[in-house]
Amino acid sequence: MEQRRLEDLKARRAEMARIRKAKQRRAMLATISVILSIVLVIGVVVLIALTRYRPLVDSLTVEAGSVVEPERFLAQPGLAFGSEVYYKSNMAAFDMSKEGDYTVEIYVNGKAHTTIMRVRDTVPPTADPVEMTINAGLMPAPEFLVTNVRDVGLVSASYQVAPDVSKGGKVVAQVKLTDEAGNSSVIAVTLTIIDDTVPPEVQGATDRTFYVGDPIVYTGAYKDQNGNEYPEVLAVDDKSEATLSVDRDAVDTEKAGTYPVIYTAKDAAGNEASVTVQFTLVDKPEGYVEPDVVYGLAQEVLDEITTEGMSKMEVAFAIYRWTSRNIGYVGSSDKSSWTGAAYQAFTEMSGDCYNYFAAAKALFDVAGIPNVDVVKSDTSRSHHYWSLIDIGGGWYHVDCTPRSNPGKFFMNTDAELEAYSVKNKNSHIFDGSLYPDRATESVQDMVDYAKGQIVEN
Repeated sequence: MEQRRLEDLKARRAEMARIRKAKQRRAMLATISVILSIVLVIGVVVLIALTRYRPLVDSLTVEAGSVVEPERFLAQPGLAFGSEVYYKSNMAAFDMSKEGDYTVEIYVNGKAHTTIMRVRDTVPPTADPVEMTINAGLMPAPEFLVTNVRDVGLVSASYQVAPDVSKGGKVVAQVKLTDEAGNSSVIAVTLTIIDDTVPPEVQGATDRTFYVGDPIVYTGAYKDQNGNEYPEVLAVDDKSEATLSVDRDAVDTEKAGTYPVIYTAKDAAGNEASVTVQFTLVDKPEGYVEPDVVYGLAQEVLDEITTEGMSKMEVAFAIYRWTSRNIGYVGSSDKSSWTGAAYQAFTEMSGDCYNYFAAAKALFDVAGIPNVDVVKSDTSRSHHYWSLIDIGGGWYHVDCTPRSNPGKFFMNTDAELEAYSVKNKNSHIFDGSLYPDRATESVQDMVDYAKGQIVEN
């Protein structure tokens, strides 16, 4: 009996041990199942995250005309650190000046991703005002009142409110600028209104002569190959600033001939006036001597015959005496250019009246003494040339050519020169209207021809 109870006890203990092991096994399997489920869930989440990961924003709005770096498309700015980001798309193919939506491909760490770039223009155009003077009643187009217009695209101009230009004074025009995207701005422009119907004048426009190949001076002050001086050509108006334009299209600078040149002056009110002159181009004579060469020879002579401290009248008299005393007279000369005649006078010490005149002209020029060429008007018996000079008291005649019937020809008035001329077959007859007004007061009491000096009064 006792033996049986022991066996039953062992059997119950064995069953309890089996049941305990079974529970432990079930608990272990449940734990493993939970762990596997968690791992599976985490895996699914990671897989979903990896499948749906986008390093770029879905779209980015940028300003028209701007430069957009690829890093701006990153979903998180911090991703740019340590990452390799660059465009796969050719950005030059996109017109950044116009609004539009563009698909852009960008490499992020070697993998291409796509996004949308939305180009929008939100900045209004800007410009600088052009203040203008206009004639009453003339309404300028609004686009002429602005300059340096700045915008990525085309800009149109209109008046926000049209100014009243019917009468003189100042008004402010409101010019509205509108770009292609509809952005607009307003520029205030001051207009000066004048009542002007009188055209401007063209001053200083005269016929001019040049050698073929030499620079042609159209508007500046100019001295031609004969030493004739021409003033600057100007546009002058009594009420406003005037502009000068030159139509020189007809001039062939490489061919001798006479060509029309048209000067046009235009004032701020739009009034115009034109003057047509003739420019003559001539071939340089054979053996032509450049003025600089002649002036160099004249300067050598001037340095010998003048001293520091001499008055202008003393310098002019020294020129007169040297020229008339040192050049030998011959009956003819080459009169194709004054520089050639002066060169002959300085180098050969010979010539006729034209050489005397030319040498004196060169000397007056380098001495800074204003001089004008005078040509005898009646050439039926002979030709003759001399000068007018102005040393500060008006224009006087100077003739350096010696004569068989002696005369005193330094700083003569018209009356003094005429008194000699009428007694010597009209030797010095000339058309006074072609030359500047001459002085009438005699200075002969200051000139001592015998001693070769100027006498103080």
